[in-house]
Amino acid sequence: MFLCEMTSPEVAALPRDIVVLIPVASCEQHSLHLPVWTDSFIGQDVARRVHEKIPDDVIVLPVQWLGYSQHHSRYPGTVSAISSTHMDLMLDMVDSMVHHGFRKILLQNSHGGNSAGIQVLLQRLMEKYPEEEAEFYSRWAWAGNDTLNSIRTLPGGSGHAGETETAMMLAIRPDLVRSDRLDPDGERDGMRVPGVSGYYRFDQRTKHGGVGDPRPSTAEMGEALLEASAAESARDIVAIRALKPFER
Repeated sequence: MFLCEMTSPEVAALPRDIVVLIPVASCEQHSLHLPVWTDSFIGQDVARRVHEKIPDDVIVLPVQWLGYSQHHSRYPGTVSAISSTHMDLMLDMVDSMVHHGFRKILLQNSHGGNSAGIQVLLQRLMEKYPEEEAEFYSRWAWAGNDTLNSIRTLPGGSGHAGETETAMMLAIRPDLVRSDRLDPDGERDGMRVPGVSGYYRFDQRTKHGGVGDPRPSTAEMGEALLEASAAESARDIVAIRALKPFER
């Protein structure tokens, strides 16, 4: 089921152990060749495919497109929340569904900048609902690296606006991929100290906002990546629904 297509009585009639899937994404620059909505397109498409595979096990919410993208903020077209706003937006979406009695919530993330906030959110949700028998989970919208590497040509991942995202967009909206502007990009030398974490804007790190090589991408590759990602997510959702962590 898709929440946005349902009436309120239809939502009220759903079993409360159904998994609420919340796609969390962004609106941000994706180098020279991909639209700013790329993460949201991918998150929406994977969620749609998940629903097609297990329609009775999941209710899909509209994509939470306003993500944490401050590290892309120097690039026009990026629309970003600050950390606290992003946290509150996700918290309020989850709170609404818990208020209606749903007890299994999965945040499915298609933007790297959201990861830290989602992990803190899971802590806050545990603190907020100490008495409710509610379960909160998160996972990437993409399949695991072993699965992705069996499909794409660049082992180890392809970064931001690289092979993986470009291939997916060629499968979803090929008309929005500027194929004449495909250009490899990557992190500049001297940006890392081994064993030390840091946080940099993409205009500090890269030439034009990308990480990886988009040139090997094909629509066929993108279709396989999307299908594999949806299959892994659907498998996890079925497992989440079967969990009974509060039984004694």
